[in-house]
Amino acid sequence: MTTDPDVAQYFAANAEDADELARLRLLETESDPSTFRYLDTIGVRAGWRCLEVAAGAGSVVRWLSERVGPQGCVVAADVDLRFLGDLREPNIEVQRCDVTRDDLDLGFYDLVHCRFLLTHLQDPASVLRRMTAALRPGGWLIVEDIDNDFAQAIDRAHPLAETFDSCHRKRIDWGCAAGIFDLRFGKALPVHMRDLGLVDMGNEGIARIFHGRDPFSLMWIKTWERVDEAMVAQGALTESESADMRRAYEDPAFMYRAQLTQAVWGRKPPDNPSEPSTG
Repeated sequence: MTTDPDVAQYFAANAEDADELARLRLLETESDPSTFRYLDTIGVRAGWRCLEVAAGAGSVVRWLSERVGPQGCVVAADVDLRFLGDLREPNIEVQRCDVTRDDLDLGFYDLVHCRFLLTHLQDPASVLRRMTAALRPGGWLIVEDIDNDFAQAIDRAHPLAETFDSCHRKRIDWGCAAGIFDLRFGKALPVHMRDLGLVDMGNEGIARIFHGRDPFSLMWIKTWERVDEAMVAQGALTESESADMRRAYEDPAFMYRAQLTQAVWGRKPPDNPSEPSTG
């Protein structure tokens, strides 16, 4: 998620702007309802100071801005600000920030949230500790990430089912070996969160079934387009396999279970143990 040559580059950094924005919007459409439900559960309210790490196209930032109102503030932090330029609300501050190395305001925020960030980082445990340090006592950390081991074809009679599963595993293994992403990180997220010393913890995992040609399938087509050329060039995937995977995602008769989206939340122990856990 940085242009620094010493750090693994975000896999979509060179994608064409309109196409990458379309991909992020598709991801938001699928993911926002559960994210907003988590934020409701912890009781985000007027006056809160919030940090959205890896703000992407800004949908969560906009939701938080409305919820915290003029007395609150929302910092939208990302290394790629291409899609945050329309955030004009006076309680929103957009910051170019590499959370792996840039300083965060310590002990300041009522809420720190990130979604689908840690899977792209070389040392996610360190970033979790940095985000926890940015919380005020009693502040909440909410993290969502993915475990793509869950994804597989569910109609074994479909002619593309076996190829889909095989190529899916190849993509996950290659991305991890290449240091581009660890699409299984969500599996370990609850353990990492437990080790932060948070209280009032909760979690939820969601895995949905989709058909080819669903909007979320289009999102996955765009996602794999970012890496397939390199995979084919390195012999990790054939052009025929890449084409078959796309055919599956485009076929409305094809059904598959998508990734498990794992959410975990907890709050920093308050100075006053009697402080309520929600708003």
